[in-house]
Amino acid sequence: MKTRFINSRSFGVICLATMLFGCDDDKIVEVEVPVEVNAEHALLTDPFLQVPTDSSINVVWFTNFEGTEHSLTFGDTSTTDVTTTQLSRMMEDASSQQFSKTYDAVSYREVYRHEATAEGLTQGVRLDYSVSSKDEDGFEFTSNTFTLAPAPAKNAPLKILLTSDLQSKKNVVANYQKVVETVGTPDAVLFAGDFVNVPDRASEWFDQAKDNAPGFFPALQGHYQKYLPGFPYNGGEILQHSPLFGTIGNHEVMGRYNPTDDGYSLNGSFNDPQPPWYAEAAYEQVKADVNPTDDSDIKAQWIADQSHNQTSFLDIFSFPEDGPGGEEYYATEFGDVFIISMNVSRIWRSWSVSGASKSKFVEGLSTLEDPSQWGFGEFLFERFDKDSEQYAWLESVMETDAFKNAKYKVVMAHQGVFGLGDNTVPVLSQPVMQLVETDTQGIETITEFTFPLTAEAWANTIEPMLANVSEVLYQYPLDQDVWLNDIEPLLLQNDVNLVHIGHSHLWNRAQVESLHYLESSNVGNSYGAYYVDSSGVYTRDVRSSYADFWADVNSEKPRWSIIDYPPNGDPQDRVMSFPTVFSPMSLENDDYPNLPFVTSNTLSVFSILDTGTGTVQSYVFDPSDLNSEVQLFDEFSIQ
Repeated sequence: MKTRFINSRSFGVICLATMLFGCDDDKIVEVEVPVEVNAEHALLTDPFLQVPTDSSINVVWFTNFEGTEHSLTFGDTSTTDVTTTQLSRMMEDASSQQFSKTYDAVSYREVYRHEATAEGLTQGVRLDYSVSSKDEDGFEFTSNTFTLAPAPAKNAPLKILLTSDLQSKKNVVANYQKVVETVGTPDAVLFAGDFVNVPDRASEWFDQAKDNAPGFFPALQGHYQKYLPGFPYNGGEILQHSPLFGTIGNHEVMGRYNPTDDGYSLNGSFNDPQPPWYAEAAYEQVKADVNPTDDSDIKAQWIADQSHNQTSFLDIFSFPEDGPGGEEYYATEFGDVFIISMNVSRIWRSWSVSGASKSKFVEGLSTLEDPSQWGFGEFLFERFDKDSEQYAWLESVMETDAFKNAKYKVVMAHQGVFGLGDNTVPVLSQPVMQLVETDTQGIETITEFTFPLTAEAWANTIEPMLANVSEVLYQYPLDQDVWLNDIEPLLLQNDVNLVHIGHSHLWNRAQVESLHYLESSNVGNSYGAYYVDSSGVYTRDVRSSYADFWADVNSEKPRWSIIDYPPNGDPQDRVMSFPTVFSPMSLENDDYPNLPFVTSNTLSVFSILDTGTGTVQSYVFDPSDLNSEVQLFDEFSIQ
């Protein structure tokens, strides 16, 4: 007799080949051996879809254990060819709101990413799929069943969700639930940046449990109530069925990484980036200690750790790698849509000019001789001007037949390149640093340096001046707007149909010749629209009106000119388009006239690109009213 050890799904899976009794070979006794399930182990997400091609698509999922075997089943096919990696910077700290856990200090979490490819697919044919992961105890965790398909064929009508700025904001769970209830599961998601608030905080991605502050995957995979039972909305089951194409925003970027320093926190690190050229200059002063063997990899890692990085964001997602930027900017086709994802982002800093601390306009007065404490204004994380590597790549993309022959050409960029939002000012010019020296007679001398600098210029020219500096100021000249001067003409020249952005958390749009601009980021909240209403009913007409910056601008001897910092309207005088159906702001206030924007912490907006009709449709509803009707308020053609 042979004894064969088996299991049921509830007990897990084990493999044993032990002979217990020497009996007839044709007699087998099956003995169920229960496996104790590790209650700490779990699938952190449902599977989601990435990098579709004409015949394949990648499936990604996360667990909190490494596992011994992982598999993807799709249609009648299974594969165990799964790539597993551990995310290196998934952390929590005292500010985290992880479901059922608290932390006293920065703590690393075990997060493992699994990626497999479903191959041999047929365009237009959806297959059921699921994934499973077996832990070290032999227990198998299996997802529910969802559907996948490769990239669609040309002329297939698609509905593509245009969204951004989830950032754990209060209305996003309702927003994505209503997307599915209103238009069905979209065919793809174009996410224009700011997925979470702090990208190294694991719970913001996977399991944050805070009222009106959901994690990214619970909101876009439709299981927020798992982490906050009783919440009226559960989110939308979207990413399980729809590939996501993203772009880097300022909230995908972490600052300096020094986790062993006293007082290190995730929020503090996020707000503490510095330019790589300054980190390179700082490296030269410490290289004998940190890199005595002059290893090039150690040098590169030190400079990255002491400037800024997108490590966690790029570890989580897979995007095409078609150029010098790798996955940081890319181009791809999806049906009739040619998608270009640019890296257009910069650090956000406050408007204050008091000198009490670093801001977009000044360095703190107490740190003038200690640039390790500086913020360097709102510096750009990546260049995209006409002399940059990204611009050259963009030009080369637009020379391809795939781009030229595409029915719809869509560019994603996160930063406020147009519009009425708070964050469209300053414009996207390189910061001009002003070193102010004041002599004994009170006479000021101002020396200007335009970013980006070099480590040599810093060490040889600027640093020697700091002992005599009385102020460090930053200017952002309106006429040096990189987007207006370099990018917009290129997009117009190459017949781009739509620029999809985020960042200011509002809805507004504009048209420049045949090019349409859209920001549809009033998803979870809003930071305001700044607009002169001729009727006088809408009164928010000064960006960050609370800031002392405006007192300086309007003083007799301003250090910043109002010419460069328009308090309202599009800073480059683009004309805003009015909603074509009705103005949702009338839902906020019956007295409001027709207004060309939606800015609301009550209402929520989403937009759909319909390739069958060549239109973009925008919808609005009130999440605070569980019976609120979802209403179409705007529709425009991009053909």
